[in-house]
Amino acid sequence: MIKTISYLGLGTMGSGMASNLLKAGYKLTVWNRNVGKCEPFAKKGARVAVTPADAVRDAELVMYSLSNDQAVEEVVFGAKGILNGIKPGQIAVDMSTVRPAMSLREQEAYARRGVDFLDAPVFGSRNEAARAELWIMAAGNQAIFETVKPVLEQLGQTVHYFGKNGNAAAMKLIGNLIVALEMEALAEGLVLAQKAGLDLNTVMEVVKVADFRSPLLVSNGQNILKRDFSPSFALKLMLKDAGLIEKFAGSLQSPIPALRLAKKNLKSAVALGFGEENASALIKALEKEAGVEVKAQ
Repeated sequence: MIKTISYLGLGTMGSGMASNLLKAGYKLTVWNRNVGKCEPFAKKGARVAVTPADAVRDAELVMYSLSNDQAVEEVVFGAKGILNGIKPGQIAVDMSTVRPAMSLREQEAYARRGVDFLDAPVFGSRNEAARAELWIMAAGNQAIFETVKPVLEQLGQTVHYFGKNGNAAAMKLIGNLIVALEMEALAEGLVLAQKAGLDLNTVMEVVKVADFRSPLLVSNGQNILKRDFSPSFALKLMLKDAGLIEKFAGSLQSPIPALRLAKKNLKSAVALGFGEENASALIKALEKEAGVEVKAQ
């Protein structure tokens, strides 16, 4: 049974997951590039590491959630990275959204050091991470998955095993493809409804009950009408993920025409200065083009 864990990356998602590991009673070490984010964990008894290499010392399980492939490159492969501190017999779990090729590169590097590795990205955002209600996917050696599964169950409401390394990373990109297209559809639909003069509260009543309803459409639609774009998943990160999806689909020669359109609007919204806002701020690019503002009366 795993008792000691290191968690690296205390951003929007990682901070919630690390907090839930502490609540579950694990002995925790934390590391973050901005050390200030470690202070609340230190007050609750976690050890604060100086470097990623230091963070993995004495941990049975090393987990991390980082912003992109470049961050994984630095934290895992860098001069003071995880690979310079990890030892045979430890387990590493990458919960970041990265290219499947990056996950496979990590697995190969860890294997050379006698370390088992799972790619285990998640669906959900800040609130789900804080409430341990994420939807978690994992891929790698099944026996290692079964060893780590009780830990993952402390972080999410469901855990899904996807077989060989890289498959969970692929599923995360497929899921984010669907999310990006839902956000694009929501933005287009609400702008069109505004232009048509419909009552937007009544529009959302239909979105809540019709056969095309989804929690993502409902929650984001309601927030758009309130002009609440506080980030649970930043627009700039959705644009980053769209680029990853585009490269992944290209490597498999799989067509993604709708995503390319959504990516164009994501880029426009980021260029307008909304990158730090929620991904639903995608609508602001369409509003500018349409000359309207979608807002409940």
